[in-house]
Amino acid sequence: MAGSGCPSCGTANPDGARFCMACGSALERSCPSCGVGVPDEAKFCMSCGSDLATGAPLAPVARAAEEPPPVPAPEPSRAEAAKTAPEERRQVTVLFADLSGYTAVAEQLDPEAVKSLVDRCLRRLGQEVDRYGGHVDKYIGDNVMALFGAPVAHEDDAERAVRAALAMQDAMEEINRDVGAAHGVSFELRVGLNTGEVIAGAIGDGYTVIGDTVNVASRLQSAGRPGTVTVGERTVRATSGAVEYTELEPLTLKGKAQPVPAWEANGVAAQPVGRAPSASESPLVGRDYELGLLDSVYGRVVREGRPHLVTMIGEAGVGKSRLLSEFERRLCAREPQPTLLEGHCLPYGSGIVYWALGEMLRAECGIVESDSGEEAWEKLRDSMNQLLGEGEPGGEPTERRAALLGRFLGVEIPEDLEPAEEDPEKLRDSLFSALRSVVEAIAQHSPLVMAFEDIHWADDGMLDAIEHLAQLVRAPLLILCMTRDELLERRQDWGSGRRASQLFLDPLTAEDARELVASLFPDANGGNVVPQVAERSGGNPLFAEEMVRRLVEEGSSEAAELPDTVQAVLAARLDSLAPFERRLVQQASIVGRTFWAGALAPIAEEEGRDLDQALRELEEKDIVVPGAEGRLAGERVLAF
Repeated sequence: MAGSGCPSCGTANPDGARFCMACGSALERSCPSCGVGVPDEAKFCMSCGSDLATGAPLAPVARAAEEPPPVPAPEPSRAEAAKTAPEERRQVTVLFADLSGYTAVAEQLDPEAVKSLVDRCLRRLGQEVDRYGGHVDKYIGDNVMALFGAPVAHEDDAERAVRAALAMQDAMEEINRDVGAAHGVSFELRVGLNTGEVIAGAIGDGYTVIGDTVNVASRLQSAGRPGTVTVGERTVRATSGAVEYTELEPLTLKGKAQPVPAWEANGVAAQPVGRAPSASESPLVGRDYELGLLDSVYGRVVREGRPHLVTMIGEAGVGKSRLLSEFERRLCAREPQPTLLEGHCLPYGSGIVYWALGEMLRAECGIVESDSGEEAWEKLRDSMNQLLGEGEPGGEPTERRAALLGRFLGVEIPEDLEPAEEDPEKLRDSLFSALRSVVEAIAQHSPLVMAFEDIHWADDGMLDAIEHLAQLVRAPLLILCMTRDELLERRQDWGSGRRASQLFLDPLTAEDARELVASLFPDANGGNVVPQVAERSGGNPLFAEEMVRRLVEEGSSEAAELPDTVQAVLAARLDSLAPFERRLVQQASIVGRTFWAGALAPIAEEEGRDLDQALRELEEKDIVVPGAEGRLAGERVLAF
């Protein structure tokens, strides 16, 4: 018999014995496998899991099949992901701003006061960088270094940088007013800007960029006059349609073998924010179907006297604005001629929620930028009286409706007409009601077409206002909204319903792209470069126009390096992707223009991501397209 050993005398006792048969001592029950003591009622060892009756260990439980798959860690923000990404080449606009007069101030004040004063000034300047979507790279003494295009790119980074620099100069008046009152001192500001290629990534303990572009920006700032913004050639080339410049004599800069072309930025050109129009508008190619659809919808709106919302969806540069321009040209030839109003949703810089609607109403009321606050209010009030008369019996007086519109649309109104209601929801309802009344009054006089550019930049209040008008106006109203795919990610049900349509603009076909490129060359001088440019443009009209413009300016016959404007759009599209999608695109680009899905599988497995889902989303965003059939059976092939 196996038995249990007595802890007192060592006698072996039979199984089940509770006391020693030799000395009478109490016996402790133990596991026959591991020897650990167990209570009398136990059937299995609590230490090793063995069966106490047989001593056999239990078979391991197969838990792996029952456990859910690991949940991927949440992805970081795009900006944070870019900062931790491997080193990469990026096209950026670098801004340096220097407080002139620092030395004189340091002589007059205590060092602690100087430090506090300079810190407050530089951080106020940094607010303008943030306002225009830039990134403050560092504060160096009495300097600010900022980046536009890293860690996240926008298609108009050069323009954002110039606008931020001009806004910094405007902010100096506020800064000097404050420091002058407190300390009796003042500063002047020099700003330098330069655009070009850099290496971006983690250098030392933080994210920054290095390269000749940075050095030249710093030298331009040092060479500039106090109170000015000095700009390099590539920045001017990218922003000449949006900013007014004065050309300077080429500057001799430290470390540069040749004089460097330079300009001073005078101010923003008097036109809506956004990409500058071409000197001569390019022909509209390959959009006959879309034009016919817009004509048909407009005819229905006029016949039925009801509103309709059309949303034109497409990537940057695909031709949404050009299609709108051609459609408006057709509308002007119709009888009766409709009223056309355009508004632009700003990507930065304005704190006015309903900016696009404000543009439309200012145009309708004849309000211009040079009008004083009092003049703007008088024009708004008079226009509302003409449109709405005395108002409905028992309803809100027209003057109060005008004041409500003025408050929300950035027009100064008399204090006695400030709305008494403070509930935000009720104020919004009152605003929407006033907007609807004005829009109906305009549309009842003649059919109304309201065109909203770039509503993917609009906030929810603006989008709600558009939908309110599209659903509740009782007059012939056609609302046209131009947007990119990201709007549908925010508002999946946007443009749904019987009185709404979505019009997706795809890139041009190869044949249409060649026709467009050939028409852009002056005097049919494109020659053999036409097919090359058409292919490289990917059917994107903007890309084709910019590439031809560069070839014509340089007198070249080879479509080599992409223009800065095209690189900026492409970089912005890549940076708008989720971090995992962007890593997939970067890895695929190493393989080539055509790649197979299996080459990306290791990345997805390493990060625990769904590769098929990510590739489907990239296809929906027109980043990749299905390629030719692969050589291996069942292998999925994709292409850029």
